[in-house]
Amino acid sequence: MRQPIARPTLPILADLPSGYFVDEAPGGVLAVRVDYAEALRLIGFGPETDGDAAHESDLHGRQPLSELRLPKERLVLRRFSHGGLMRWATGSRFLDAERPFRELILADALAKSRIPTLEVVAARARFARGGGWLLDLCTRRLEGSLDLGEVLERVGRGELGDGARGQVATALGGLLRRLHGFGLLHADLQPRNLLVLESDLAGAEEQSEVPIPIWVIDLDRSAFVGDLSEGERRSNLRRLFRAIDRRDKQGGRFLRRTDFVRFFRAYDASGNRWKSDWRQIMADHARNGPAHWVGQVFERVFAADATKGRRLGG
Repeated sequence: MRQPIARPTLPILADLPSGYFVDEAPGGVLAVRVDYAEALRLIGFGPETDGDAAHESDLHGRQPLSELRLPKERLVLRRFSHGGLMRWATGSRFLDAERPFRELILADALAKSRIPTLEVVAARARFARGGGWLLDLCTRRLEGSLDLGEVLERVGRGELGDGARGQVATALGGLLRRLHGFGLLHADLQPRNLLVLESDLAGAEEQSEVPIPIWVIDLDRSAFVGDLSEGERRSNLRRLFRAIDRRDKQGGRFLRRTDFVRFFRAYDASGNRWKSDWRQIMADHARNGPAHWVGQVFERVFAADATKGRRLGG
């Protein structure tokens, strides 16, 4: 179902899954789940404006998140923002208006394959002043959840027992096995983009043999590529390991060798390649780690200079 509009529509809208309503206006386009369309309209959230709907959330991503408060639930509103050096050049403006709609389609495909991810309620692209697009994605909130970064912090503080930490390592390996088996390369595979329910963590100590689910979120720029090559698989795994290793260096050793063994055994249920994966990933990480560290330092210096320039009117 689509509203009439004179402006040409985005081609990707033809590929949206069933159950979404498209509302187009001169200043933007919104794809919203049919069962949420009226509720969002009533709080003023539409294709061009937020109205008074958006509130600051207690959740944080790359940038502070917002939320939409409905009578019976809260929805998470993620404003797309550039990472790295690009954020100083373009701010939150994007050339590609289809990114949130691609993420919606991918999230729907994962959910249909029973891979836990957040349900997308709405995707939106609005024309930005000065050119480009402002992009947003609205998802249902997984109440009572922690991201894996918070879980690692609890491990570091000794607040998580061996049963729970073993469950997390096994569950994470199983999730990555399913994602890669599905043919997905997650563009930002890191602890912050993986969620665990706090109640599942609490129960993992008593039922250490029962798998706990892990939700994968923030699918922006992720892609379905079909059969992954060995290099693609290991590069994606190395990205996750690099993010965990960075946390280790900042706050102490969180994971033990046995945790990595549990992860890789769950990732490779056949037992044929996990040892070679582990050796190759560790070797690549040791070889490439310094280059990533230099890049992070450069970005911090550049960001500081840019901030100073703005304060001085530069």
